[in-house]
Amino acid sequence: MKKVYQIGRFDVNAFQSINFKYKDEQYSVQLSSFALREYFKKHEEKTQITLIYPVSLYLNNSLLTKQKIPENLKNIIQSILNKPFEKEKYLANPYPYFKKHPYSKEVNNFIVIHSIGEYEGINFSATLKELILEIFIDMIDSYVKTPFTELYLDISSGHNIYVSALIEAGRLFLTFYKLQNFLPQEDQLKVYIIFSDPILPPYERIFKIHDGFPLDVKVFFAYPERPEQFAFESAFSSFIKKLEIEDSSIKRQLNNLFSKGYFFYSAIKNNTPLVLYTWEYHKEEEIIKGIKYLINFINSKLFQNYQKTPNINFESFRKAFLMLAIYLGIVKVLKFYEIKKKSEVSISELNKKFRDEENTIYKYFNLIQNRTYFGHEISNNFEKAEIKEKFQPEWKLLQEFVSGESKDIQPRNFFAHCGFERNCVEVKREGEEIYLRYKKDSGILKKIENFILKN
Repeated sequence: MKKVYQIGRFDVNAFQSINFKYKDEQYSVQLSSFALREYFKKHEEKTQITLIYPVSLYLNNSLLTKQKIPENLKNIIQSILNKPFEKEKYLANPYPYFKKHPYSKEVNNFIVIHSIGEYEGINFSATLKELILEIFIDMIDSYVKTPFTELYLDISSGHNIYVSALIEAGRLFLTFYKLQNFLPQEDQLKVYIIFSDPILPPYERIFKIHDGFPLDVKVFFAYPERPEQFAFESAFSSFIKKLEIEDSSIKRQLNNLFSKGYFFYSAIKNNTPLVLYTWEYHKEEEIIKGIKYLINFINSKLFQNYQKTPNINFESFRKAFLMLAIYLGIVKVLKFYEIKKKSEVSISELNKKFRDEENTIYKYFNLIQNRTYFGHEISNNFEKAEIKEKFQPEWKLLQEFVSGESKDIQPRNFFAHCGFERNCVEVKREGEEIYLRYKKDSGILKKIENFILKN
């Protein structure tokens, strides 16, 4: 499915049909996005349009004298500008007013965003970052409800402030999408910027719609925020304070999602595969639930009043969404490889999923060098004939067969050996197969948790 976003219009010529031309086909419609939809419809491709109305759009006294403006819309303008109670109602919830805008009946959805500047004596105090966030969360919400494979950012209309917000929201959404999709996708999301010729007199002529401007972003396997404490129950408690969420239950849930997300990210980055089989990750649905909560929370805070905004910390929420995205992406890869918590894991499984040149999980995270280091540790600790023949059917600490480690586990040694520090890894042999696990000691597991969260 295709999704189109465009800034809604409300000016003297807003309701005049324009002759748009797209790919040698001509359509007489009011907005370029409508022409795009007609083209896709003709070619049997489903398309949804979301219009973005800045709340200041109705605050234009000069339109009251224009014949081309419908009377019902003039009444709305007059009522908002001349009746304090109506103005207050409008600024509290402008959606019923924009539902009467003729465009709204032509599209699948519309959103009303804050404005910047002064209009008819009313000053609006939003920031560009807040506008970006408002559009961005609608893109996420739309995608969660009805996934789309192509996103079109139609910048043919709207003040440059809102056009800039639309483009940056699209860029942020594409980053959000890519971080949760490390695996190759059959229908990888594509984002395009499109625009028409400037709509200037004479209006009877043909206005071409220009495409072929793909928007792309580079993403890296990097967690947007580091924990400040190094235990699951408190790793991101300081960060969550910046979100100003009051519900203690929600704070705990988000902290747990952020903490586990970082934990599994760090385990992959730091080349410690056995960790991935020892701790349990969240279900995809639980992470998506966290994303939905952030959307609902932002909506409840931002849209209490359309004249003022609550100064939401954009950077913290940006990081929060991207942390959940990268965690979701990690979980998808782990599920694809059937890597999950289990009581033990075989060397052959580790070799197949982490060491094999063609199949290694590391290729999806651009960590291909991890494969080589991991192979050395597997070979040195478990595959040499003189070591392997000593392994027994009972679980024993690896240090009973390979010397050289101190009694207590140390972070430096733990990571140097890809998590196979000999004083915490137990090994057994069944026929030709070797199995591994971490020692069932809560103190040791807590230390490993601490190491992973610190690095």
